[in-house]
Formats: sequence, C-alpha cells, structure tokens
Amino acid sequence: MAKQRNANGEGSIHQRKSGIHEGKWVSQITIGTDPETGKPKRKTFYGKTRAEVKAKLKEAMKELEKGIDLQAQSKLSFGEWLTDWMENYKKMELRLATWENYQRSIKKHIMPQLGDIPLGNLNTSDIQKLYNKMKTNNAASATIRRNHQIINSCLSQAVKNRLISWNPAIAVTLPKLETKQVKAMNKVEMNAFLEAIETEVLRAAFLILIGTGLRLGEVLGLRWKDIDFREKTINVVQALVRTKSEGLILESPKTEKSKRLLPIPKEIAVATRLHRIKQRKIKKYAKEAYEDNDLIFSTKSGKPINPRFLTKKYYEIRKRAGISSEINLHALRHTYATRLLEEGENIKTVSELLGHTDISTTGNTYAHVMPEIKRTASDKMNNLLKKKSPRKRED
Repeated sequence: MAKQRNANGEGSIHQRKSGIHEGKWVSQITIGTDPETGKPKRKTFYGKTRAEVKAKLKEAMKELEKGIDLQAQSKLSFGEWLTDWMENYKKMELRLATWENYQRSIKKHIMPQLGDIPLGNLNTSDIQKLYNKMKTNNAASATIRRNHQIINSCLSQAVKNRLISWNPAIAVTLPKLETKQVKAMNKVEMNAFLEAIETEVLRAAFLILIGTGLRLGEVLGLRWKDIDFREKTINVVQALVRTKSEGLILESPKTEKSKRLLPIPKEIAVATRLHRIKQRKIKKYAKEAYEDNDLIFSTKSGKPINPRFLTKKYYEIRKRAGISSEINLHALRHTYATRLLEEGENIKTVSELLGHTDISTTGNTYAHVMPEIKRTASDKMNNLLKKKSPRKRED
C-alpha cells in the first residue's frame, strides 16, 4: 500500500509489509533537522489500525503547532529531564538540606518507577501508579505528597520549556493527609521538666525551646547579635541543619515566615544572660583554641552543637523527670503553642510566633485544643448574658 500523505505534506501513514512491524500501521512526522547532517528528523508512531496512528499523528501535529520541541523531547527520558531540572533549575533555589531531601526521594521512589519512561510518553496513569504503590507499601500521605511536589514542579517546568504540551501530574488523585494529634506536655509534666533542667548547663537552650516555640535548628543557630536584652527579643534569621555533603551548616530558615522577631519572657532573658557569663569563662580558658562563631549555644571550642547531642540530653532529662516517652524534643514546641492557646491567646498570634506559613497549619495542628478554648469562650459569654440583679431602690 502506498504511503498516504496528510494535507500539508509533513506527515505520512502506511502499513508495513515486512520486518518486525509487519502488518502494523505506521505514521511519521518531521519534527526538525539533524544539526550535523542537515537531514530531516522524523518521529514514528505504530498502531494496529490506520485510525490509531492517524490519531497519534494528529496529536503530534497539534503539539508542533503549539511550539512543542518534539525533537528535544524525543531525546529525553523523564529521568534525564528530572536530573537536568534538579541541576539547572532547583540547585540554586533550594537550601542544601532540602536539595538533599529531594535527591533522596528521587533516588528511592521516583527514578525506579518513572525514570526510564520517555518524557513525551509519561502520562497521569504512570504517576498515579507510583503513588498507589507507595501507599500500598505504607508510605505516609505526607511522603507521597512531597514526591508529588517534585514531579509536578519538574513537569511544570517542562511545559514552560515547551518540551510537553501539558503537565500530566495535575490530574492525579492524592491521598488525604492524616491528621495526627500532636503530643504535648500537660501542665504537671511541664513543671517537672522545668524543675529537672534547673541544674543543666544548657538550661537556657531548653527554656528557649519550651518558652518560645523555636525549632531545634533555630535555637542552635542563634547568635548573640540576634538577641536584644533591652527589648527582650530574639531575631530568628538562620537555623543549624545537618547535611550529608557538608555536615552541620547554618542556613536561612525553611520559609520566609520562619524569619521572625519574637518577644521573649523575662525568665528566658535572665537565663540566657547567665549562660553568656559561663560561656565567656569557657572562651577565656580555651584561648586560641576557641572558634568564635558568635553562637549563643556552642561546644567548648565554640563550634555548633550537634542537634543529636541536645536530643540525647533531652531524653535523659525526660526520663529523670518521669515524662512520657511519647513526648519527644519537638513536643516542646507543641507544648509552647498548647499552653498559649489554653491561656486564651489568639490563634493568629500563635501562628505568627511559631513561624507557620499558613494559619490553617496552626489550626489543624492544634485542633485538639480548640474544644476547650471554645468552651471557655462560651462560659465567658454565659457570664455576660446573665441578668444582673436589679438594684434595690432606696427609700
């Protein structure tokens, strides 16, 4: 059967009479020119019927009309584009710790399942199957969503680069996030903890954790120039993070909202002043061996404290104070927020103090506290609604 050309002469359809594709219908379209030979580069489609390959040809022509670079697309697998995207588009944007987390997700989940699929052939079903497989293997919904964030962002850039006409990741169905009730110390445990840290060398660090809600990395990234004792404020502008390639490094906080100026209780200001006196003695004794990084909390040589050290120390204190093993170090942050909400503080204020990007994050995280707060508000209104006893008239 002779080849049948389309109207503009750029595509053709015919049936193969021999070879491994004997009997199959074939369509071809010119997608560019080989830069070395100057010869036309063509893309070939195969199908069981003429209608099938005609549809594929039509779709390819639509993509060409939209300016999609089918020639570049034909050279790329999704894995190759993902690698290119990470190196040339995300590396300068992401913090090193975040970059390494992306790489771990890509290596563990994305590449094994999707890496070898040609970029132009990747479809919604392929991506959905990955998420379904992860869910079957008991991956947390948050983990699946983080992988989706990588895939979706990567494919969005491919659309911008005119490598594909649309992003197949936008049509997937994502699992709902599991809402887990955060663990926080009750008031008895909190008092036991405060009593247990009285003699600790790093008492000020633990007070800041439970008295400001700062994350561990934010506390260990604090410098003396970040604290104003006169105004009793702390300026959060960096955090200590652990990376695989460079070890412990200081980076900007995870979000812009995490950069914040916080008022600190007088008790924390006093404890931090006492800590500075002790640190100055250590510095004086160490002399040239002391590496002055201006850190409020550092080792005896002035270097950053490994977060694991403070976590281990916390476990010792927790055991000594008889606090539940479910209360991890991060729970000090939850304890701070829970106490404020219990005391009637506005949730928007708490959200800003915690450095949450969205107030809904605060609301969802501390939903367990809200019924008690609502009951308190209702009791206050009840007092306002009570009828006052009429004054007795004087004779």
